[in-house]
Order: sequence, then structure tokens, then C-alpha cells
Amino acid sequence: MLDTTGWPYVDGQRGRIGLITPAPGSSTEWEFNHYKPEGVAVLTTRVPLFGISYEGIAHMTEYVDQAAEMLARSSVVDLILFSCTAGSFLEGGDYDRQLIERLESRTGVQTTTTSTCVRQALMTLGIRSLHVVTPYSDEINQRERAFLEHCGVEVLSITGALLDRSQNTPKIPAGVMADFVRRADTPQADGIFISCTGLHVDGILEPLEAELGKPVLSSNQCGLWGSLRALGIGDRIPGLGQLFSH
Repeated sequence: MLDTTGWPYVDGQRGRIGLITPAPGSSTEWEFNHYKPEGVAVLTTRVPLFGISYEGIAHMTEYVDQAAEMLARSSVVDLILFSCTAGSFLEGGDYDRQLIERLESRTGVQTTTTSTCVRQALMTLGIRSLHVVTPYSDEINQRERAFLEHCGVEVLSITGALLDRSQNTPKIPAGVMADFVRRADTPQADGIFISCTGLHVDGILEPLEAELGKPVLSSNQCGLWGSLRALGIGDRIPGLGQLFSH
């Protein structure tokens, strides 16, 4: 029998990120695998999402503990990311930090959430006021506003597609979200945040930053940045905007 004791993983010598992502789309895996530095592995497990409502998202979070345990024990990851923005701000305030504490206690693996990474990104870039664009229902938009304002950020507006079915989120082209950003932007905003890990929008961030002259963030961009920095990986990644200069 070949003894592999002490051997690094071929697909993750610098770190192995375990994603817990909602079922409807593939945007998080696609964008993470497209932009991640060499030597970083991305392993994914899915949880069912039952709708863009409080009840639907809350039901999804009931599956998160089991998903985290599988990533920790079967996939042997170095960091777990609960890659769902709404799922990690749902109860407002410090709900994201409560999730982290619970999952780390259950798995013994360093954990973060998309909302935590967004919080850290806004602080790092010094963004104190912003416009938010989302695919969410108004009910979830208002919960996001409450979370961001708890983080000390003024939400000047929160607008978007106002969907009620989560399966429709991956259908939204990046250009549609870019138009939402352009219509929302005002000189008073320090930055723009495109919220939802189900969107394929990372490719439009740098062009929008050049056009608007301010940082433009997305959920997956923040999630990848926060995960890499938590693993001690400080690579600057071309194409992902001002955030990756930090």
C-alpha cells in the first residue's frame, strides 16, 4: 500500500476551500475556479433553496450544518465558506458571526460566510455609503439593508430584479445587472454592491469601476477575496477590481 502520509493534496497545495452553495446555479464554483490562484482547490456541496423569501431561505439554512460537516470530514478542507449572501444576513445584526461560531464548533474548521466577507471588504475599502443591486424580493432587500446598516454603512438605495423564484436568478445576464448599477449610481455613493452569489457578474466589475470611478463589489468576488485572505493568500487577481489590491 502506498504511504501518502504527509503528502500535500495535488489540487490544493496552498489551500482547499469548501463551498456550501444554494442549489439553483453554478456561479460560485464557476467564478471561484475561473479566478482562483494556482494551488488553491475549490470543493462544493449544495443545499436546497426553497424561494427568495424569509421562509424559503430559513428552510435552506437547516441543511448548512450537515453540509459543513461533510466538507470538513470527507473533503478535508482548510476553510469553509457558506456562500450565500442572503442566507448569512437573514437574521440581521451579527447573524453571520453566529453562523461562523456554530459551524466552527461543529467542524473544527475555520469558517466564514459571504456576508462576513462583504462586511470585511466594505471596511477594507473604507466604503461608508453605497447603492445595492440584487435579484431579491423586497422582503429580502429590506433585511439586507438592515444588516448593512448594522455594519455602519449607509444604504442609499437597494433595487433590482425583485424575483420570487430562486431558480430564475442564474438566468439574469451580467449586462442586466450592469444596467441596474448604472441607474442606481449617484455621486454620493462611495461604492456599489451587487448582492447574491447566484449571479454571474464578476466579469463586469472592473469595467464598471472604470466607468463609474468607484469600487464595485459582488458577493462572489468578496467571498473569494475573504476566503483567500483568511487562508493567508494575498495574491492580487487581475479582473476582480480594486478589492484585490488589498
